[in-house]
Amino acid sequence: MLCPSTVRTYRRFYAIYALTFLVLLPILCNELPYSKYYTRSVRREEGARRVEAENQDRLADAQFFLKQNGPHSRTFRLLRQRLGRKSKPEIVITVVTIARRSGVKSKPGPQYLTQVVARFAELLTQQENVVFQVCNVDTPPESHREAMYLSKYVPVISRNSSEPVPTNVHIQKFEKEKQDYVFCMERSLELQPSYVLMVQDDAVPRTEFFTVFRHLLKYNIEGKVIRGNLQSNPEKWAFWKLYYPERWQGYGNEQRLFLELICSGLIAGTIFVVSTFGFTTERDAKKRTTVFVLGFFYAVLLCLAVGRQYLIELRRMSVHAYAIVDAPDCCIPAVLYNSDQAAAIVEYLKGQTCSSVLPIDLALDNYVHSSGLKQYLVEPNLFHHIGIVSTLHAGIKNPVDF
Repeated sequence: MLCPSTVRTYRRFYAIYALTFLVLLPILCNELPYSKYYTRSVRREEGARRVEAENQDRLADAQFFLKQNGPHSRTFRLLRQRLGRKSKPEIVITVVTIARRSGVKSKPGPQYLTQVVARFAELLTQQENVVFQVCNVDTPPESHREAMYLSKYVPVISRNSSEPVPTNVHIQKFEKEKQDYVFCMERSLELQPSYVLMVQDDAVPRTEFFTVFRHLLKYNIEGKVIRGNLQSNPEKWAFWKLYYPERWQGYGNEQRLFLELICSGLIAGTIFVVSTFGFTTERDAKKRTTVFVLGFFYAVLLCLAVGRQYLIELRRMSVHAYAIVDAPDCCIPAVLYNSDQAAAIVEYLKGQTCSSVLPIDLALDNYVHSSGLKQYLVEPNLFHHIGIVSTLHAGIKNPVDF
């Protein structure tokens, strides 16, 4: 028979379980798409309207910023002047862009590029030795009216392609995307930077982007803390991905994610034991073990129920909390290259023919595997992906992901 104190302890934890999983989480998480409690059935049309409204709000803010500053303001004048400097820049940021249509003939395009340019212009006012440019790969370049308009504000380079593109429809658009990417990267390398940041025109940097990026550059990319001392980092790497789709950031079957979940449980189990018994010696080992197990499964179930996508957002509280992990084989909305590897990657891509089974992101991953180099991913994301209107596929993407 259990003693009264043991009964009280178990009742308290059962109450915590019930309050958390039957009351609080259903209320707090019912509109979080990646949570197990997400029950809202949103029609595709309704979701698309929501995303469009959010896009219009961002666009209005971007247009206000452009109007407030103007092409001849100090902000944009400095951006244009940096491209003409003789000194080698530390970083070249190149936004690869092609005209996008809304998918509905009567509606204007989403104007993602305007939002990206305005955000970068705002953030770059505090940065030195960084060159920013837009790479217009539309055919012909004049058909990309948004890029032509923004050329008054920021440097815009255009591609007049004479390179043959396969006529096979399953290869054509993917091969053109690769050729465009190679062209923009080559033009970036002509400026002889230390790093090239290639950004797609639907990836908007977060407001804390440069704060986190500079910290990563100092302590993870160029340097490394060894035994408490900052030393030069001799490691060679292929590239760093600064964005990965949230849909795939949950707890999967990767060993790293499994260990992350187990560690959360171990920490919570320890906290449960300490909060229940303090640091006193409890002779009842069975009781301590039971409390530890209750705490362990409480944390594991909590993580699974809420969704890892939302838990890693807690890392934004400090630049020191961002995680550097091995990058999965997908997606290139925002990728950082060093100049040496960028040149090698350009030559590698020139020898590849991209298609629906080998898009450019998988071709890049093949380079990583063949070279034996590492590719890294920064968590949480340093960019917002806003491109519900795709340049490769007809129609719009799933609104839940935006």
